[in-house]
Amino acid sequence: MSRIFFKKEGQKPSVFATLGLISAGLAFLAFLAAGPAFRLGIFGDTSTDPTLFDFQFKLIMVALRLVAVSAGFTLAGIVHGRFSSRARTSWRAFFAAIAIAAMGWPLGSLFYKAENAPLLHDVSTAPKDHIPFKVLSGRRYDAASPSDIAGGRLDANYQARHQQAYPGLGSVPIPGTITEATRTALNVAESMGWQIVAQDTAAGHIEAIYESPWFGFRSMIVIRVREKDAVAFLDIRSVSEMGHTDFGINAKLIGAYTSALRKRLN
Repeated sequence: MSRIFFKKEGQKPSVFATLGLISAGLAFLAFLAAGPAFRLGIFGDTSTDPTLFDFQFKLIMVALRLVAVSAGFTLAGIVHGRFSSRARTSWRAFFAAIAIAAMGWPLGSLFYKAENAPLLHDVSTAPKDHIPFKVLSGRRYDAASPSDIAGGRLDANYQARHQQAYPGLGSVPIPGTITEATRTALNVAESMGWQIVAQDTAAGHIEAIYESPWFGFRSMIVIRVREKDAVAFLDIRSVSEMGHTDFGINAKLIGAYTSALRKRLN
């Protein structure tokens, strides 16, 4: 057993591969803390303490940097084990590489979206027509702080930025009365796995919460159904609980919902 895991034919496992595995383990701890630990509320409630979002983002940054460090050590360990007569790559580099791939993809994808997604966290099929929340508190802003309102409806560039980023978003016509259309909309929202917070089929109003699987990023969703010229029209708005940008999540949620709704209608 020791020949397999520690020393084999006079060759010790590369110290770089060992360091790669250790740093990958530390990255996983940060990855775990930024994800499930936050979702379980171990660090507090992000809905009541906005500063926790900054802490979560810092943990994500730590995880990403440790993944990069681990990748460097692991690569060095592979080269060291391949060309050194006194060292071998060992299983440590193999497991480190698996951990790097498992964490590197979601973390890298998240930061790619952060860099390339539009500066928006409030997305709607009717951006010029405010759709209010009635039960959910919605997102509160310090109107006097330009950095706080960036990406939201109070931002002076909101309308232009929204139109440029999502010109294809618009109301969805639904056959039937407001009550019938809202019931259909509610069934689709439930099929999406959203947490339904409020529903009033007679008034054409639905509110829900979406929570991302690992990091627990939450979006508050409101659906409104109104009648115009004897036809019911649905609009949906999705607002991130925290952050200036939503990484494109809200537009993706709206797109997935409206696609599922149209599929149900057809």
